Amino acid sequence: MSLDNTERVLMVSGLRVAYGGIPAVSDLSFHVNAGEMVGIIGPNGAGKSSTLLGVVNAVRSESAETSLRGVDLRRMAPEQVARAGLALVTEGHHIFGRLSVRDNLRLGSTARRDRRGLADDLRWVYELFPILSEFAERPAGLLSGGQQQQLAIGRALLAAPTLLALDEPSLGLSPTAVDTVFAAIESICARGTAVLIVEQRAQQTVATATRTYVLTEGRITMTLSPNDADDSALLMKAYLGS
Repeated sequence: MSLDNTERVLMVSGLRVAYGGIPAVSDLSFHVNAGEMVGIIGPNGAGKSSTLLGVVNAVRSESAETSLRGVDLRRMAPEQVARAGLALVTEGHHIFGRLSVRDNLRLGSTARRDRRGLADDLRWVYELFPILSEFAERPAGLLSGGQQQQLAIGRALLAAPTLLALDEPSLGLSPTAVDTVFAAIESICARGTAVLIVEQRAQQTVATATRTYVLTEGRITMTLSPNDADDSALLMKAYLGS
């Protein structure tokens, strides 16, 4: 999905991530434009999550260029990257279980660069995920896995990000919850926020995203379009590396 493919939001060039001298990501280059959903898929251990962590500087990385709307991210701490407008929802939700749903959402707003529009954004999050409004006073730890994922995404949106990065948002969710999350992502893109998503659901990601990068051993080996979503042989090769 693309709202406006003329405005470059995220630019990554020559990204490298290594753990103990063993490379996880090697000279990775890609971009995300405004209003786009861009996917990253690939076999286990391909470097998908490391790519996201490297972009937000949550792990030690090197890059010829990593910029968000022209702002150099390379020397920023992760919290500075968030304030610059790149929100990451990591695998596993990481909500605050003892706090209410409403208080978890409020925490998301602490990274906002501008408090104006916060009430409107909260209403929008409740429209995207009505269950969060219904359970606003409930401890977040009592939510189901799918509801916690909705909360994690909603919390990130209240930071008013330019780009929302999602790491395996469908992991462990029911088919209905997965559909809810993907429908929300389409609405987020339509509102103008760019989305970069690492996913295990190759077919659904390829069908929904503007384009999908396939990672194998830390390198982009293929770029797929929505037209490729029904090519099962191609998806098998992309996702399983065979």
